[in-house]
Amino acid sequence: MDIFFVNYKIFQQNEIEWIIKNFGNNYKSPKRLKEYAIGRFLVRNIAEKFYKKNNLEISIKNKKPYFLNSKLHFSISHSNDIILIAFDYENIGADIEFMKKRNFEKIFEYYKLNPIQKNAETFYRFWTEYEAEIKLQESPNSKISIKLLPDYMLSIASSHSFDIKRTLKIYEVKRPTARTSPNELISLKLVNASNENENTVVIQEINTASLDFFDPLNLKTE
Repeated sequence: MDIFFVNYKIFQQNEIEWIIKNFGNNYKSPKRLKEYAIGRFLVRNIAEKFYKKNNLEISIKNKKPYFLNSKLHFSISHSNDIILIAFDYENIGADIEFMKKRNFEKIFEYYKLNPIQKNAETFYRFWTEYEAEIKLQESPNSKISIKLLPDYMLSIASSHSFDIKRTLKIYEVKRPTARTSPNELISLKLVNASNENENTVVIQEINTASLDFFDPLNLKTE
């Protein structure tokens, strides 16, 4: 299982316009259109360059996108400026949320929940797990919550059981400092969060590698 995320501000305006032209749909909201197009662009590029797949026609079943001609599954999520794609060869659902400050006492009261800690991490763990299960569209055999970056919560629901430390890899896609270089993948490792349950982890950066897998289709820059 692999997770790729990107801050879409790394794209230049002419790149975004090209991506929307080639991967967009009929969303009237400029923000939704941008998120949709970049998400589909990333799915196609990662599947082609990282997983070496081709013939990647995408269809929709019960609002869930999937590859018609590949057993590779994916799930797209976006929040704030982050767009995230989860890939696996089993059914998967992923959801990421920016942890805004809110009145969590009232929120938990509304949902009739009474956790020990009524704070942002508890609420967004609950909410992203709920959304990830909806995207999975079946009862999960395993799920995990990850605090990603300082202010995001990510949850993953899977149709099969997995050992998170051995099977889950997370990559941040970043533009290289040299424009002619391939984009960098920053590999992140998972560690147990102290004072949290065993299904909650946080991530730490361990290395940076320049890999020729994320090429924006030779987009021309002015």
